[in-house]
Amino acid sequence: MTALDDLPLVNSFIGLDLKTGSFVIAAIGIVHPLTYGCSFFMPISYLLVTVWILLALYFAASCLLFFGVFYSDALLIAIYIWYSLIFVVLMVMLMTLLALVFTSRKQKSRVLIVIMGMIWYIMTIYFIVVANSHRRTLTDDNSTIINETQLVGDGFLMQDESKIVLRN
Repeated sequence: MTALDDLPLVNSFIGLDLKTGSFVIAAIGIVHPLTYGCSFFMPISYLLVTVWILLALYFAASCLLFFGVFYSDALLIAIYIWYSLIFVVLMVMLMTLLALVFTSRKQKSRVLIVIMGMIWYIMTIYFIVVANSHRRTLTDDNSTIINETQLVGDGFLMQDESKIVLRN
């Protein structure tokens, strides 16, 4: 049991099953960092560089989610979930700093964009819950396979997803 098991569970992602929903979330996570490309034309700052680094890592984590869902690998999905939890907290904090900076400069349009970004990152928490629910279905399936172990003679007959292995 991990700390991720304490997160709430959902049965679907906007009417889609959890596997398809996780694929959609991975696709959104892969495309999402590309939307920050317009920030290349802003004056560079440490805050902006930090956001770029976090987004590059989020892109990599979303790729891990995609492959984790494709290959039914709960570990890759768990890596995405852990990084996304950290990412959401950091991005909301950075967006708050950006909102303060833009407010002090009286740039109302940028403040509105930052507030929309904060709402997006808060919505990302739902994405994390969906991915975690899919991970839980994978780990529950694996635990039932392990529980179907039968004792035969001196060894264990253990049923894997695709083969039966005799262990001594």
